[in-house]
Amino acid sequence: MVVGYGNPLRSDDGVGWKAAALLKQELSSPTVFVMASHQLTPEMAASVARCSEVLFLDAAHEGQAGEIRLQAIRRDPKFQLGDFSHQLSPSALLALAFRLFAAEPNAQMLTLSGADFSLGESFSAPVEQAWSRFLDKARSIVNPI
Repeated sequence: MVVGYGNPLRSDDGVGWKAAALLKQELSSPTVFVMASHQLTPEMAASVARCSEVLFLDAAHEGQAGEIRLQAIRRDPKFQLGDFSHQLSPSALLALAFRLFAAEPNAQMLTLSGADFSLGESFSAPVEQAWSRFLDKARSIVNPI
């Protein structure tokens, strides 16, 4: 499962959403489910629970603009039902999938550090320069050769 999230109307914040939308068009595998969303929600726990691997795609506020990072994500062991409202972090979503469905997929987070999160639909120059590398990295994780 690939979950790209963020707001495509807030410049660099749209990185995850736009990447997932693009990957969804490219991938024709019946074994890979791709979702673009504005945020991670509790309802996604059922989909996450059905998967063995999950790749989260998002923009990062920290780091140097244009920096690409890949990290393993683990479920939040302190997560309690009721510790959220309408949106979750990736580790909280994994914890919810574990609590509700006893599922614990392997998960990774691929981020691209942004520079501009203001209103707009285009990326900042550093994100634009790193965009194709970010997509290539996501593709290599989803479709390893």
